Amino acid sequence: MKNNSQIRAKSKYLTNIGLRFLLLCILLTSYLPKVSAEDGFMLLQSTNVTLNLTNVSLETLFKTLERKSNYVFFFKENVLQENEKVTVKAQNESVVSILNRILPPRQLTYTVKGRQVIIVRLPRKEERKSETPVEFKEYTVKGTVIDATGQPLPGVNITVQGTTQGATTDLSGSFTLQIKDSKRVLLVASYIGFSTKKVWVSGETHSLKIMLEESSASLNEVVVVGYGTQKKLNLTGAVTTASGEILENRPIGNIAQGLQGMVPNLNITFNSGQPNQAAKINIRGNTSLNGGNALILVDGVEISDLSLVNPQDVESVSVLKDASAAAVYGARAAFGVMLVTTKKGKRNQKTRVTYSNNLSWSSPARLPEMPRSDVWARMWNKISDYDSPGSYYFNEKFMKALDAHIADPEHNPAILVDTEGIQHSSYTPATPGWAYVGNTDWLDEFYRKSAFMQQHNASLSGGTERNNYYASIGYKDQSGIFRYGNDSYKRFNLSFNFDTKITDWLDMSFSTRMSNIKNDEPYMDNGGSDAVTWYYEVYRMYPTLSVFLPNGDFAGIYLNGGNYNIIGKMALAGRNKKETWDQWYTGRFDLHPMKGLSVKGDYSWNRYSTVQKFHRKEMTQTFPEGRDPYLVETPNYVRNYNSNNIYQAINVWAEYKKSFNDVHNLSLMAGYNQEEKTYASTSYTMTDLYDNEMPISDLAINYKENEEGSDIWRVQGAFFRLNYDYRSKYLLEVNGRYDGSSKYAKHDRWAFFPSASVGWRISEEKFFKSLSKVVDNLKIRASIGALGNQITDGNHSFMSIISGKVLTNYMMDGKIVNGLNIPTLPSMVTWEKVITKDIGLDWSLFKNRLFGSFDFYVRDTKDMVRSVTLPAVLGTSGGKENIADMRTVGWELEMTWKDRIQNVLGSPLDYSLTVGLSDYQAEITKYDNPNGSLASGMYHKGQKLGEIWGYVTDGYIQDDFEAAKMNYLQKFISSKWYPGDIRYKDLNGDGIIDKGKVTLDNPGDQKVIGNSTPRYRFNLQGGIGWHGFDIRAIFEGVMKRDLWTGSDVFWGFSRGIYNSNVTQYHIDNTWTYENPTAYYPRPNTDGNGRSRQVQTKYLQNAAYIRLKDITLSYNIPRKWLSKLKMEQIRVYVSGMNLWEKTGLPPFMTPDIVDQITSEGVSLQSENAGKQYAFMRSYSFGINITF
Repeated sequence: MKNNSQIRAKSKYLTNIGLRFLLLCILLTSYLPKVSAEDGFMLLQSTNVTLNLTNVSLETLFKTLERKSNYVFFFKENVLQENEKVTVKAQNESVVSILNRILPPRQLTYTVKGRQVIIVRLPRKEERKSETPVEFKEYTVKGTVIDATGQPLPGVNITVQGTTQGATTDLSGSFTLQIKDSKRVLLVASYIGFSTKKVWVSGETHSLKIMLEESSASLNEVVVVGYGTQKKLNLTGAVTTASGEILENRPIGNIAQGLQGMVPNLNITFNSGQPNQAAKINIRGNTSLNGGNALILVDGVEISDLSLVNPQDVESVSVLKDASAAAVYGARAAFGVMLVTTKKGKRNQKTRVTYSNNLSWSSPARLPEMPRSDVWARMWNKISDYDSPGSYYFNEKFMKALDAHIADPEHNPAILVDTEGIQHSSYTPATPGWAYVGNTDWLDEFYRKSAFMQQHNASLSGGTERNNYYASIGYKDQSGIFRYGNDSYKRFNLSFNFDTKITDWLDMSFSTRMSNIKNDEPYMDNGGSDAVTWYYEVYRMYPTLSVFLPNGDFAGIYLNGGNYNIIGKMALAGRNKKETWDQWYTGRFDLHPMKGLSVKGDYSWNRYSTVQKFHRKEMTQTFPEGRDPYLVETPNYVRNYNSNNIYQAINVWAEYKKSFNDVHNLSLMAGYNQEEKTYASTSYTMTDLYDNEMPISDLAINYKENEEGSDIWRVQGAFFRLNYDYRSKYLLEVNGRYDGSSKYAKHDRWAFFPSASVGWRISEEKFFKSLSKVVDNLKIRASIGALGNQITDGNHSFMSIISGKVLTNYMMDGKIVNGLNIPTLPSMVTWEKVITKDIGLDWSLFKNRLFGSFDFYVRDTKDMVRSVTLPAVLGTSGGKENIADMRTVGWELEMTWKDRIQNVLGSPLDYSLTVGLSDYQAEITKYDNPNGSLASGMYHKGQKLGEIWGYVTDGYIQDDFEAAKMNYLQKFISSKWYPGDIRYKDLNGDGIIDKGKVTLDNPGDQKVIGNSTPRYRFNLQGGIGWHGFDIRAIFEGVMKRDLWTGSDVFWGFSRGIYNSNVTQYHIDNTWTYENPTAYYPRPNTDGNGRSRQVQTKYLQNAAYIRLKDITLSYNIPRKWLSKLKMEQIRVYVSGMNLWEKTGLPPFMTPDIVDQITSEGVSLQSENAGKQYAFMRSYSFGINITF
């Protein structure tokens, strides 16, 4: 035996001859990369290997590790026991973890110097006394957790696998853990956004350094799916996940705003920019002609409106897109499922306090330029002269006074009193004489310059060995953009999650969530159904009119016998106030009666209540001197509306997992679900209030009406899921759900919806290993499955129901009697069936730097519910039946490049770029329309959803001769035509422009000219992080979409001066004799739509690209915060909707959402542009963690 100064190196490159060994050792180490000890350890920890060694010597183990890790192992001659054998099984496990598992029981340890691993024996006093390992009753493990840059990670959860023992790293990333009654344990280090790391430890005291890697592309990432979780690598369905981080540091009002444009084929739209505007959420396009939104579940419980949840409470969002992924939800998952998981505390984590705020200033993102009043008046005079030569809206005296005010407003008032003959008699009352000759930009008066929003959030989280908790409070106060009669939106959120380990085999948890929302806005007729009136009327206000009288009162306006000062009405005519309470309580248990088996259950109770008060006040219109004020909006009234919804849900399921020799992995889950929702509402209206300012029913004289309503529905279902995989290489999943709904008659109530999916991780095959240095993971998957869509008119459409109010004063047999409406026939319908086929590809390349997925799907909706036409002689409308089919074909792509440049001016630079692209088209494959009717509301086989039928524009009519010709050729559209009107092409050559019989066989001169389906939606997300600074930008848009709108806002000069919406854009681009090539046709004053027929010239290009969000943030260095006992301070500035490019006119926005008819049929919005302005926002915020 050689002395201790002689070292033997066991390496495949060295021999046992001393001198040769020394020389080769020097040569070898000279070629090794120069790596520091700390970096060497970090690299070794991040080096994973797969081993399958049985009864081999330690020397053989070290040789194998050398070959697989590019590290050289050194040890003294007497370190190894010659007869000691080891068995090592490792699947993609780090070298450090293997050494920590194998060496301590053999009284060995190691150090790392660069690329050298030196094996040494522990001091003699700690050597083994026998071949039997020593039982250590208690020992201490100390360590530090760092990220890939060497920065400490505070808040990392360190647990002893299989026990409740654990600790949490402090601000310096350090932890201390007492290990009790175990000779060798497995430590698990987990942290949000990083891959979980496992390390074996054993002995009296250890000092560890654990490096965690970011997990954005990690195959071991856990994804929330229906009734459980799965590893990303084992997924066979189409599932996309989004971290709650994308909702942070942005001036968003709700979760839907934060997700818009972030997930391919998750289509989120808003009707307007109003603070309380709810989102429409669609996954993968059209599913049914009857419409429908995605099923949204928060911690497994359904919720109807995402705005009720505080975005800062969100941990992650999973989007289940195909039938395989959503199958266990059956009845209501036909439109896809969104699973929102909220934040929870961690076991063995010290109490952590966070606070964040966001201060935001918003202004309208897209408003048109309004014309100066003299320009506007002269244009209308020109139009009047065209229609009736020598006739003008505004006479010479009026124009002279108007020009004087424009030239010198200080000395020429906007309101003239005691004048004679200065205005047209139909413009305002002529006796006594007074006139408005001002210059008002009504949009400027309507909207304030900016609206302020503030959000504040605080949370408390932590845990002990057996408990963990999370509590949060959030407040949002958002002012509307109205300058007068301001609107506001306030939301208050509370949430609390508590989990406890009752015994080693029973966990229980309780969560509650509450939100209170208050909306306050100007009074609207009909309780809000004519909200569009606000935006419509402001465009109609003449710029010559004044908002205020000289004394400060709102100016009275009397146009065409009935119009009023819309701004004055908003400020004075009352308020609509709505308060909503949403309360959730959920209790859960998780039982583990035996190894591999878990039984889980939960019960949820929700109350969603609304109290709404509509108060219309009598408002006095005040006119200039010489005319008495008069009341409008009379009589005054108060209407109270209350509703109360109670929702209850029970879920119980069991799951059994079994692994056979780490080769065959099986999981079986089965469960039961039951849900019930009851609804009750009351409404009553009292008129003629004693006090105009006090909306109290007891102070009203007259009773007007009272309404009550109630309803209930129930759903029951049993479900199962079977998962199998062979070495995580061949994957199989089978799902099924048997559902019943109270909305259908008994014989049509139940249905079974199965699905199956398979996956193949090609990258795990031996023949693929030659590509493993480039392709880290490649998986192909396919699925097919069916879901149910419970579409009905109400909850009891299978019954013949008498609806409506009592009808009075009918005369029968000489007597006055009361009656009821004739009942409709029952709808004998059952489930619409949605069958989806999907094939997808997931990949990660170049050491997980480039990763993404692609899916192609075909979705067939069978037995869609449609109305049945009955002979008129029956005297009632028909019911509905399952009579139509539709097919949607689409695809989606998402790809991310994420990398790091190690040294940029002394600090690493992280950067990432994500691209998402999706598309779909839907086609009718079956419809009961034997004549091929193209009438509104009808469909036909082969029809692409969104088709726009119209004429082909053939230019303008040039002169009176051609106009006379068009009087015949286009007589079925209008009997009178003029120069500047539209000329349409005679497509069928019959000498007449018409719609034929409005059928496929005879459409006349119309054809398909466009499609309103948004095509090729895309998103582009990029981010750079360096030295504590981060900048992130998000672009989103649509590459192709046609839009037809009959909106008055679009046409401008549309239906005469009293009903037009004229902007400067219209004046500059409208046909006149002086501007014969303008975009818009000749305006008219008779309201005739001769030139407004659906046609190619005015089909709008609604494609767009928008800078959705850009955020610059800075993380204060941790070394500065440690003295303040703070974990993190992050400050940021952000902007939303800062830039946009679109082909639409300046008074229209790409966010126009198709309106929905009573049957759910999508139609192009007639009110396009008559919307609450969409906002552009700038914000500042701070996040603090203690």
